[in-house]
Amino acid sequence: MNWLTSRIAPAALLATLALAACDKGTDLNVDLPDTTAISTSYMAVQLGTGAGTVQLKPVETLKTDRYLIGRLTENVSGTTTAATYFNPQLTMRADSLPSKFDRPVLDSVVLIMDYERVYGSATTPARFDIYNLTAKLDEREVYNSESVVGVNAAPLAQNLVGRLDRTRQVASNGSDTNPSVMVTVPDQTFRLLLQRSASPMVTSMFFNNLFNAMNGSAVFNQAALEQQLKGLAIMPNPTYSSGILSFSRGSVPRIEVYFHETDKPRKWRAYPIAFGPVYSAQGGSVARDPRYFTRITSTLTDGTELRALTSVAPPAPATVVPAGATSGKTYLQEGVGLGTIINLNRPELRTLRNLKGLAINRAELRVPLKPYTNALFSLPGGIYALEADANNRVMQRVVNFEEIDRAVQVDGANPRGVNSEAYSGPAINSGTATPYYSLVVTNYLQAYLNNNLDGELPNSLILVPNIRRSFVREPTLGLNRAVVDAENITLYIYYSQQ
Repeated sequence: MNWLTSRIAPAALLATLALAACDKGTDLNVDLPDTTAISTSYMAVQLGTGAGTVQLKPVETLKTDRYLIGRLTENVSGTTTAATYFNPQLTMRADSLPSKFDRPVLDSVVLIMDYERVYGSATTPARFDIYNLTAKLDEREVYNSESVVGVNAAPLAQNLVGRLDRTRQVASNGSDTNPSVMVTVPDQTFRLLLQRSASPMVTSMFFNNLFNAMNGSAVFNQAALEQQLKGLAIMPNPTYSSGILSFSRGSVPRIEVYFHETDKPRKWRAYPIAFGPVYSAQGGSVARDPRYFTRITSTLTDGTELRALTSVAPPAPATVVPAGATSGKTYLQEGVGLGTIINLNRPELRTLRNLKGLAINRAELRVPLKPYTNALFSLPGGIYALEADANNRVMQRVVNFEEIDRAVQVDGANPRGVNSEAYSGPAINSGTATPYYSLVVTNYLQAYLNNNLDGELPNSLILVPNIRRSFVREPTLGLNRAVVDAENITLYIYYSQQ
């Protein structure tokens, strides 16, 4: 019979274990033979000392599940600007071309995009500028949040205004025939007028020429389109700093070219030019989508809590803003690369490393959050843990000649692997006064204490809401943020010793 004892275990835990006292050791998650005399102990390691905020750049933004456009100024990360670049894609049949109709006349050109949410003000109209790329996005090039792409000096359209507070009527029961069940919902379709032939104030020589090219060819194709429109760059106008719009794969963004036949002025026709998640929005493969990515810049000014963060080139140590400089808080934020760094070089862990016959039964990293601090940004869907060296930089391992960030792997997987990253999932107790993330690191801690992590042990872990490459989950993009109660980050360890 194996008896489980604990030096610090709460009474409820002891009562539970007493009921199981006659079970086999393996039933108690103790990895020792039934005949081995063992004792199981509990340790809570406070990791708040030395915790801080770091910034990991660049952020992966190529063909992510969302793309961002806009500019937002706030007191933590300063001014964040997001612009997205696209390759256009023709997907229509040839018989929908203007050239197939009798003397077609251009009416208007409208850019249509459905946004998912607004980070910032949803009442201040957004103002966007649109440019033609000087060259299409290269299929062999890697693009990320810091990539720079050339655009033509003259914009296709400038200071286009789009309302974010529109509403529309929909049937609550799916019926369009009973007005008694009509309800008002937000209209999150973003429409920007690029050309209107009837108005001299909204006239574009570019779109006139594009329509003429469509009208002059019976086989207008992708190559012909790229002669006119190499790509699209959509960015916030310099006067707009009230919000950043997040666009998801819910629909296909497009430019609609509206026209009519000369003798049928009231019968409009449309020829769409798609871009962004053209195929994945309809359930197809992301690999088929034309290339698109978001460029994100964050300006940490003197008025921000993280103003001390600076970009320092390797091998110099990366900058850390200690939790003590931000009132005991650290940050995790998507998009701008903010992460929380915690030091593993602790005396408690060194003591465990020196124990003989040590078996880690369970290890849980609990990351408490400051409650009611996510009014502007929602909480991230979960967190990962990346290994960092003494210079506070993410360590890497080489896989098939490619350097991959070293992430803590899920329990049961090879701790030196790269294809099973441990992920906490959503915050527990979200919306209450005690929210926290829980990341199980049992196997990882055993490998760390046994010096079984590719020879070089990490000095720290960096907690982040997303990682630059994952073999498990597709790349995601957003600006969701968590404010961490750094002083109470705790590693709970249950261990046995032969």
